[in-house]
Amino acid sequence: MHTVLSIAGSDSSGGAGIQADLKTVTCLGAYGMTVITAITAQNTTGVSGMETVSQKLVAAQMDAVFTDIPPEAVKLGMIPTPELMEVICRKLTAHKAKNIVVDPVMAATSGSLLMEERTVQTLKEQLLPLADIVTPNIREAEILSGVSIEDRKDMEEAAERIAVYASGAVLVKGGHLSGRADDLLYYKGKRIWISGERIASNNTHGTGCTLSSAIATFLAMEYSMEESVRRAKAYVAKAIGAGLNLGRGSGPLWHNHAIFKQV
Repeated sequence: MHTVLSIAGSDSSGGAGIQADLKTVTCLGAYGMTVITAITAQNTTGVSGMETVSQKLVAAQMDAVFTDIPPEAVKLGMIPTPELMEVICRKLTAHKAKNIVVDPVMAATSGSLLMEERTVQTLKEQLLPLADIVTPNIREAEILSGVSIEDRKDMEEAAERIAVYASGAVLVKGGHLSGRADDLLYYKGKRIWISGERIASNNTHGTGCTLSSAIATFLAMEYSMEESVRRAKAYVAKAIGAGLNLGRGSGPLWHNHAIFKQV
């Protein structure tokens, strides 16, 4: 049984964050564990409240996991403050964490901001150097790189600039551009375009969380970086295309679509 740890915020509606990560890891056949960084009150229409977990408790959660069931991969999502990010970075280093996947969650699908602006610099300076892969969407890539992204060429420039901070791969997700849903994996100096058809659906709440936790799961299973990304992207596409329709806003993915159809 492969083990994956998610360090992220809790989504009360179950579509994103810790809940989406656990669903993804479980449906892909691994064992999921969690370190909760924040508790949010949210649903498919937006975020109405949030409280950050203390640095002491986050550190204790990490120690509890790493000293008992060491994860083979770690996915990091919403980390709301620079102080909390610093604690997490210290613990990741102390416990020699591997296969670190960073989803730089700065805003929810609904548009609600989930990361303080001053945290971005800490992300660049301390967390990205530890990451094996960072997975920003278009808006997040613009913030991290300082590049205004309008097309594939801009995505390539942004990825190269982010790679200056990141020690591993950079996956710039192109789903927010018009047309297709092609992603760019910039890895070891190579530009690898991973094509994808745009799926006509408003139910995309938690897409980034699901993709990053899927990548972490496949890395834990010892697939290569490129293969992990390709498999994760295919899983997300199927989870969107399965057509779950819940909530009044941007609904969640159908994470267990394959299991449901087998029952």
